[in-house]
Amino acid sequence: MFEFFKNIAEKNACQLSGVCSIHPSVNSLYELLLNEARELAFYLVKLNEFKVTNSAAVAFLIEVLSIFLINTSYNQKKYIELFKKLNSYKMEVKNTYVTYCMNNQLPYEVINSKFEINDNISINELIEFSQNNIVIRQKNCDKKKFRLFELITIFARLASIDVVKIKKFEQNFDNFDYEIIRFFALTNGYSIRYEKIIRRIIEFSNCALKIHEKLFEVYKKTFGNKENALVEVSPSKGHCILVSGDDLDELQKILITIQNMQNEGLFEDDVNVYTNGALFLAHFYPYFKNNKFLKGHYGTDNAEYDFSVFPGSVLITQNFIQKIDSLYRGEIFSNKIISFSKVFDIKNENYEPVVQSALKLEGFLKDEEKKYIKVNYDIKEVDKIIEEFSEDEVVIVTGKVDFETLSEYDNKKVLNLNCPCEADILLDAIKKLKAKNVKITLFFAQCNLTSLFIAFSLLGQIDEILFANCPQALINPHVIEALKDDFNVKII
Repeated sequence: MFEFFKNIAEKNACQLSGVCSIHPSVNSLYELLLNEARELAFYLVKLNEFKVTNSAAVAFLIEVLSIFLINTSYNQKKYIELFKKLNSYKMEVKNTYVTYCMNNQLPYEVINSKFEINDNISINELIEFSQNNIVIRQKNCDKKKFRLFELITIFARLASIDVVKIKKFEQNFDNFDYEIIRFFALTNGYSIRYEKIIRRIIEFSNCALKIHEKLFEVYKKTFGNKENALVEVSPSKGHCILVSGDDLDELQKILITIQNMQNEGLFEDDVNVYTNGALFLAHFYPYFKNNKFLKGHYGTDNAEYDFSVFPGSVLITQNFIQKIDSLYRGEIFSNKIISFSKVFDIKNENYEPVVQSALKLEGFLKDEEKKYIKVNYDIKEVDKIIEEFSEDEVVIVTGKVDFETLSEYDNKKVLNLNCPCEADILLDAIKKLKAKNVKITLFFAQCNLTSLFIAFSLLGQIDEILFANCPQALINPHVIEALKDDFNVKII
């Protein structure tokens, strides 16, 4: 039913969709970006100790941390521009910090970076330096600490993704920026004690939960209370746009753009919008559910296949995470910070070219037989189950699983949320069950950005966590080791 959610962690599915691993050159470039980010975080934290900050650098660092670089077909020019801008902020903050210390006759620390940026720097030079830097970093850091640093890195990145989403609705929102940067800056400290790293990870989980709650609040305020959904999964005749990723704000902008263009008399034909992949979740919100242009959901777990057969224009949102390296580029648009090569960039938040492209293409030539998926979202039902729950232990299952009717697991009662958008229900259920002193085992049946962030946010707060294996494009083996060995998470 929810193939994208259900299968993304399965080996055969991730091979098809191309998210099993990252190409070594792409991994090296992303590690180099993270290395610059670490150093910038180091100087921002040092500067903050003197109650001095650089708001622009802080906001930019959060944006950089939110990037997932997946494809080998990334836009090299955009990467180099972003890298230079990050390096420029680093040097600016470093100089401010050093100058402040010298003027006030205070001792200061600097990171001795052996890499110099010039206007003619090439991708190959960046890759070579990064590969050498990775080797040095691994040699200089204890293995147990190194894997915890990797966990901190992805945890900070996941938190940044949600913060960036919040900022799209509340532009000046910066409540958690510095907390994320201070947490991420720990990855510079080779001498920090192992026990302190563990403690800081658990402490940051409280901050992460607050970020979750804020994002839920923003979505609720903007799109309404989530509710049961009957989602059409059969295409209808007409021009069409496919939106893929998990960014609700971009889906909203496309729908508003279509409405505005129609109001201005720019076209009369209908343009049907379909969600793809993780954007299935949009159909639970009244705003999208009742929008006349949002027709339904289209596609499989394989974005390359979906895009290649879709007869309209395609919009890839900022947090789209699947590979499309072997896909023939057609009418595909992107709003990613580092977009793919040979796709059309969205400029200045102008989505009109996506609509214009859809109008030029044939679209679906006929209506297909109507098919629907019904999915329940009933927080009251879960509340009733919890209120009547009288057991000492419970297994909470999140995500679509094959054993829907399962009532017991390992001799424990099962609460199967059985919904791909249960993050807010899950956190509410955990809070109420903990208040009843129920021992909780949490079983994440699928691996995606949201489930990872929630799992990390509950480290040290749940009795036991079971997690579906994740593709390396989302989480590297070092982090898996840390979850298993340092936090007793069982990977299944």
